[in-house]
Amino acid sequence: MRKFQIYLLTFLLFASCAANEESVEEVVEDTTTSTTTTTSTTTTTTTVIEEEKVLNEYGQEILEMSSEMKEQFNELISFVEKRTGLKFTEYPKYELYTLEGYRNYSVASYLDDFEEDYEEGEWERAVLSENMWGLTTKTPDEMKQLYVDFVRCASSGSYSLDDKILRVPIKKNQKKLNLFEQSVLVHELTHSLQGQIIDLSAWYSEMKETDDFSDYYGRRSIMEGQADLVQARWESGLDAYDRQTMQSQYPPGCGIALPDYIYIPFELYYGYGPQLVKEIYNQGGMEALNEALYLLPTSEQIYSIEKYYSSEPYQEVLINDLSIEGYSLVDEGTLGSLDIVYLLQPQIGQGTAVNAGIGIGGGSWKDYEDENSNLLMTVKISGDSTKELTEIYDSFISWAEAQSRFSPGESSTNSSGALYIGDTNFWIENNNGFVRLILSQDLDILVNIITDCSSGSCKKDF
Repeated sequence: MRKFQIYLLTFLLFASCAANEESVEEVVEDTTTSTTTTTSTTTTTTTVIEEEKVLNEYGQEILEMSSEMKEQFNELISFVEKRTGLKFTEYPKYELYTLEGYRNYSVASYLDDFEEDYEEGEWERAVLSENMWGLTTKTPDEMKQLYVDFVRCASSGSYSLDDKILRVPIKKNQKKLNLFEQSVLVHELTHSLQGQIIDLSAWYSEMKETDDFSDYYGRRSIMEGQADLVQARWESGLDAYDRQTMQSQYPPGCGIALPDYIYIPFELYYGYGPQLVKEIYNQGGMEALNEALYLLPTSEQIYSIEKYYSSEPYQEVLINDLSIEGYSLVDEGTLGSLDIVYLLQPQIGQGTAVNAGIGIGGGSWKDYEDENSNLLMTVKISGDSTKELTEIYDSFISWAEAQSRFSPGESSTNSSGALYIGDTNFWIENNNGFVRLILSQDLDILVNIITDCSSGSCKKDF
């Protein structure tokens, strides 16, 4: 269920190799003099050797940083160090591209990582999960192409947790970085500094190895909040004319937009994250913010400043395997506040969805699949309190009732909870301290699960 959501969140974090070698134009002067008793001829031939291009692993040209740019770059490094109170342990790695080159790199690395990350049938199952949750009606091929188009629109810059390289597009054949490019570099240099202080590369590698990105959302929110803060400090030094000039230097968009729900994680990083960072900064200054980089807050703690300061722990929720004829367990994981907001917000709005997400204690999910690639998903959620668990339950009920694809199912004397039927069938119950949910394409199998108590404990009590 989660891996599909994760992919966009980390699409900029790809392996690449730094190549910032300088190529110098060489001019060779060849002079030949021929003399006879009657005439004297002098021939001068100038041969210009074309500058050798430096290419990355995908064949995209990496631009050379001029001496003037290097001076600006060093000044920006000093600015970031001064504002954060931290020092780079090594010179930051960087790659500069044209806008087209940067976009081509983004697509090539996305597709490269896509092939590495997804096993056979896994992408199709992930998109089917999104279909069943009512987030999209697109096919796997359509979703993949949509992401490719979106990645191609990347136009600002990025820092890779994987290879520790910051990449920024600039205008070719200019001697100095313009104001917009400098502003972006301040942001990405802050990430580069964070990566050296915390060793984010090792942390990211561990998440990839375990395929568990539950710690990613909270820390990235803090990282983005600090980078935004340092970037805002740099921009505050610009006068009105320079600000207007910088705005005119924004690269052109390309008219590609993802469905609104895809942007929900970015609302956490660039909306709620900076709000929390501002509060941390106001209370303890940059020192407190630097200390926060070492923490691994949950997404719930990013959504709620109060829960961040109370260090409310995440509850481990045990979800039992189900024995379902013809189905086998194919994936499992944990559920957090961001997941709830991600699923609910498109139907019930941000405020209600975030309120439900803040109430989560913990959660787990398991996905099952049959030989025909039909999917059945189970989810189990605890709340911080009985009241908050009820709010989560009510929010999912509102989510179901807001969708015309569902119609209320008939209650059975052998089952409890609420049943909604359609091309996807949905069941939910709030009982014994947990909210339990099942989504299934097969109504008969779902009904069997929620009515079968022959083994002593009901199947639905997973």
